[in-house]
Amino acid sequence: MNIRQAVSPPKAGPLRGKEMSSLEIKHDVNIAIEEGKISYIGREYVEAYQYIDGSQLVVMPGFVDCHTHIPFVGSRSSEFIMRLSGKSYMDIMRAGGGIISTVKEVRKASATSILADSLSSLDSMLSLGVTTVEGKSGYGLDKENELKQLKVLRALDSIHPVDVVPTFLGAHAVTDEYGSPEEFLDLMAGIFDDLVELTDTIDIFCENGVFDEALSRQYLMKAQKKGFKVKLHADELSSSGGGRLAVELGAVSADHLISADNETLVLLAESETVATLLPGTSFFLNEPFAKGRKLIDLGAIVAIASDFNPGSCNIFNPFFIIFLAVSRCGLSVEEAINAYTANSAKALCLEKEKGMLEVGYDADMVLIRAEDYSEIVYNFSRDLVEGVIKNGNRVR
Repeated sequence: MNIRQAVSPPKAGPLRGKEMSSLEIKHDVNIAIEEGKISYIGREYVEAYQYIDGSQLVVMPGFVDCHTHIPFVGSRSSEFIMRLSGKSYMDIMRAGGGIISTVKEVRKASATSILADSLSSLDSMLSLGVTTVEGKSGYGLDKENELKQLKVLRALDSIHPVDVVPTFLGAHAVTDEYGSPEEFLDLMAGIFDDLVELTDTIDIFCENGVFDEALSRQYLMKAQKKGFKVKLHADELSSSGGGRLAVELGAVSADHLISADNETLVLLAESETVATLLPGTSFFLNEPFAKGRKLIDLGAIVAIASDFNPGSCNIFNPFFIIFLAVSRCGLSVEEAINAYTANSAKALCLEKEKGMLEVGYDADMVLIRAEDYSEIVYNFSRDLVEGVIKNGNRVR
């Protein structure tokens, strides 16, 4: 009741260009919730069985983290030290570290232990206002363990308050047990029929030295023929053609884009593909940051997400990710909020139910102790969250 500021994107995603710099801000309003949905926003008094005093609070939609690598187990802290001594991401991967080291841990682990670790991560994310996440497989790299990860994601969605959206990332890396990338992708494509009850989206790590543009195209076209939506890890470590391919195939999103060339940025801006920026990864790897300012100025649909994973970005705090988007990628505070709510919901095809404070939308909200929403960037390292509401229930 009597909320100091109710802050929301002005409309459902996708927002692009100048739209991204606008927020709908309402002062001294009440928000009513019924059956997990927002049922009223306004200044009239509403009868309820429970009230929350919002007079000292900024209320925003729950953050939608549209790119994480939950579920996983194990630590790769030793690789962080290796990078500090000058080793690159690809150097570590070629030496048997990187993704492959987590694959070994996931293959050894039971589904129960993977579930337990992931529940702990989701608890922490929820306490920071993240109410929806995408989780990816990709640490199994064989049929048994890829399906194990996807089943864990299904279980997480059923038992944890956070909504968990699963994506199949079997095409994440190639282990030594396979003769070639082509052979491996044929194996992964052979799993597609087993995925129908577990996910509707296929992802691939399109990168020089992993799966090049031509192989990625063949693989994703097979997925589309089976009725799956597609997305790509694109142009992360090099300008590998992933962003161009995402536009060509009408992908839901192209993620990373650190190394995307100007032609790719223009193509993305003229498309319906969401350009998802992951500034935490650039920070964690000490790499350049994606050209967020240019993408927005060109008119692209820009989202931001954490890329939370054990190797290249052990970060899931949305306030820190927003700080990086503003201070390193050139976004305004307003653009970053829209990118982590309405546009990130669009990246998960959930724009009609999440990412806004609007009647009929899911009652997913983060309650922030602040005088103004802009303080979330200045005070990103503080404990700002007074409470989190998920599906109408106060969960913190």
